[in-house]
Amino acid sequence: MSILLIGRWTWAGHLEITESHTVEDGDKDAIRELIQGHDIGELFAAEFLVDSHKNAIQRAYEVYVADDDEAELIDEVEGFEPAVAY
Repeated sequence: MSILLIGRWTWAGHLEITESHTVEDGDKDAIRELIQGHDIGELFAAEFLVDSHKNAIQRAYEVYVADDDEAELIDEVEGFEPAVAY
């Protein structure tokens, strides 16, 4: 199993996660169905091969946000704040 995070990039450059789903690893049909209907222009969707929402949020932070000093990851699903490496 893996976690699919869905959200959007805000106008301020922050990554806002609004949905979290457990899916079978690499199940492209399930992923396609879950992202259907979202505005593609702002859409963020990424699958992480981890076992929890918390771990997926941390990975999303590390991969997409950590290298940008201005960006933040905002978890609207569970409110988890990723650990920031200094």
